[in-house]
Amino acid sequence: MESHDYKKLAGRMFLRWGVITLGCCLILAMLCACQPPYGDSGLGRTGCRRCHQLTLDRYHDFRCNRCHAGHPEGYTMAQAHAGLVQSPADPEHSGLICGTCHAREEASARKSLHYSLKKEIGAVWKAFFPGDNPPVLRDIKASRQPDSARAIVMDALARRCLRCHVYCKGDAYSMTARGKGCAACHMDLRSRGHAIFKEPAEKNCLACHYANFVGWDYEGRFEKDYPEDFRAPLVKGHHIPRPYGVEWIAMQQDVHRKAGMSCLDCHGLQAFHPGRDRDGNSAFDTCRRCHALDQAFPGHRPADSARVTCGSCHAVWTALDMGRNLMRQDEPDLEDWGFLKAQGSSEVEHLVDAWAGSKDIPPAGTIVMTDKFTNIPYPGLWFAGFLQRRWSPVILGTDADGRLSVIRPLLDISVSWVDARGEVIFDSLSPGGPEPGSGVKKIVYPPYLQLTPVPPPGRWLPVHPHTIGKADAFRTRFVQKYLSQW
Repeated sequence: MESHDYKKLAGRMFLRWGVITLGCCLILAMLCACQPPYGDSGLGRTGCRRCHQLTLDRYHDFRCNRCHAGHPEGYTMAQAHAGLVQSPADPEHSGLICGTCHAREEASARKSLHYSLKKEIGAVWKAFFPGDNPPVLRDIKASRQPDSARAIVMDALARRCLRCHVYCKGDAYSMTARGKGCAACHMDLRSRGHAIFKEPAEKNCLACHYANFVGWDYEGRFEKDYPEDFRAPLVKGHHIPRPYGVEWIAMQQDVHRKAGMSCLDCHGLQAFHPGRDRDGNSAFDTCRRCHALDQAFPGHRPADSARVTCGSCHAVWTALDMGRNLMRQDEPDLEDWGFLKAQGSSEVEHLVDAWAGSKDIPPAGTIVMTDKFTNIPYPGLWFAGFLQRRWSPVILGTDADGRLSVIRPLLDISVSWVDARGEVIFDSLSPGGPEPGSGVKKIVYPPYLQLTPVPPPGRWLPVHPHTIGKADAFRTRFVQKYLSQW
């Protein structure tokens, strides 16, 4: 073989081995890029965003550990997440984290009724236990074996009722998931890959104010009853999506919603940060911000604000949820609850879906529901049901001071508990008589109430329905007559 043939062969071998070596280097580089960085490599110094790809708003676009702590210089996930604060806006942390830059806002938020739920807790507690001092939000605890009426009511509050508060991330439905503390109102968790803090939007409000709470009616929505038979229409044989965990009937929207107004147009800063804005606690005064009221009409005079609410004439419809029963079952037959699984609780729905059609028995410790403050699971599920649900023309009643307002049977509730042995420990524990000065003293409109059964007046509470429209002529005449008796 001539020399030039040897040179050609050597060149080919060199090129082949060169390609193989280069390929191995590329594969090795790719493998190294997928592994945790070691030593002082450049990858080890890029911080949290090497793994967490997200967008921040321009006011909070700084190093992640400023709010979340941890160790961005860590080379492994365990090192980087050591000491991590997952929810810096949580009430346990917000004072030292959010409050570093927003001290006045954080301190004033803690004084608001949205933060403390003082009115909601107080109304329920005093209905069941007149004369008691209601517990504060953070003192409400779940119970494994409630040994008293107070313990079982508190367990119902902790695990079923109070899912909308600053210590809870909400239910696992697409429109109810939210942040804790400040993030509940100021952050949109439905924007995947984004951490944007901003002024509260209407969807932030509706993450709590849904399912026949005030605010849901503003959108013109009435929540359907829970049984399977009420869930309609079907699309291609399947139930429609339930972004709030419940379904609803489209009703007439509030006139302000039709005009494009959002919640914050009336509920200003004062409602969430007391002392930071003008006082807007009086619905009458709030209406007068935009409406020059003709004092020739009954109820429009300044003195009438102490005698009648605006909704007494202007509310178009209201929701009536009567005979609400909360039942805790520690070992329920989930097959029996299949027709009631869509009741606004993702925990109930998940377990019923998982076991209702199964022939297996759920393992011990499976049938649990979490405390919405500690996120610790406790035995049993809290189910809910109603004797009757319907929308209704407005019903009026008077409080202890004789003030006329729209009322709803919000305290027409009972609490039951069936333990793991199938024994009924509490059977339809219901509110006692109203505490003096609380609740509704008397139902006065319509003159005869065609409701069966009619809850006692003490189980009704005044509400401000967000279904405002043109005043009803017959109710207006009744209100005029009522005011003339003062």
